[in-house]
Amino acid sequence: MPSPDLQTGSSLAPGTVLAIRDLKTHFFTDAGIVKAVNGVTLSIKEGETLAIVGESGSGKSVTGLTVMRLLARTSARVVGGSITFRDREGAEIDLLEVPEDAMQRMRGRDIAMIFQDPMSSLNPMFTVGEQIAEPIRIHKGHNRRTARQEALALLREVGISDPERRIDAYPHQLSGGMRQRVMIAVALACEPRLLIADEPTTALDVTIQAQIIALLKSLQARHKMAMIFVTHDLKLVGEIADRVAVMYASQVVEEGPVDAVLSRPRHPYTKALMDCIPRRDYGASGPQVLKPIPGLLPNPLSPPLACRFHERCHYAEPRCGEIEPALEAVAPGHDVRCLRWREIAL
Repeated sequence: MPSPDLQTGSSLAPGTVLAIRDLKTHFFTDAGIVKAVNGVTLSIKEGETLAIVGESGSGKSVTGLTVMRLLARTSARVVGGSITFRDREGAEIDLLEVPEDAMQRMRGRDIAMIFQDPMSSLNPMFTVGEQIAEPIRIHKGHNRRTARQEALALLREVGISDPERRIDAYPHQLSGGMRQRVMIAVALACEPRLLIADEPTTALDVTIQAQIIALLKSLQARHKMAMIFVTHDLKLVGEIADRVAVMYASQVVEEGPVDAVLSRPRHPYTKALMDCIPRRDYGASGPQVLKPIPGLLPNPLSPPLACRFHERCHYAEPRCGEIEPALEAVAPGHDVRCLRWREIAL
């Protein structure tokens, strides 16, 4: 069942910035077709944070890259669905149909992305100040001096110490945490309506992770952005997100408000991810024992035609290997893709 924020027809619900409907992104390889995103439906409102969670290979990053239309030079092709975006003037734009030159004008200005690895995303040949100033000059039409002044202000905003000196530094002269802050400054340079943060804290230590999460929350509130936060770490989800979508093997298997999903998960995969999180509390029998998820993700070239998690699920019964479950509403705004969710919820 689709989210209540997604209306039938072309019109977006009030306040909705982005609506993804039944998105299918496939990679056509020599070995066969990889259905990396297969029927994903999501929406996000202004000022809201939607976390997309799942193991590597579940389709999280491909969903974000499809929204940005950054897969054109790969073997990927969108074979179904739609992505509708509401711009600053309130116009609704089909991101899959808009011409490439118009999409180029939107990237960085209306929709921005923070990539996983700032060291490979930043150009080592240019100073960080030049890289922050570039989208300001391109999208705002400012001259170099004005763009540099705005870049300096952005470095201050993202918490870079001694920004007057750091603005002329090259990426290799900065720490990992500073490079990630520079990437955030680049993404925020034109105050986008939608920010896609693709695992922005993966390569950082715990202390820097906490600082980046706090920074993103503060900047989001200040700029009133909608944000998609892609991660494999459920611990971060509770700190930053309003809603969460759990992906497994190219599909959304559970989606809903963060508090509801994390406190009472209805899908076995969500529950299994929660059981993998280390905790400090001690039970009656002593320290917590982590429960790893057995097995591996299904072969992306030939995924099961039934429930994709059934081979790793200890709740599975024979029908789970025969029937492909559809998303079903378990509560307002909370959907799950499981035949046995009612029993799991008990």
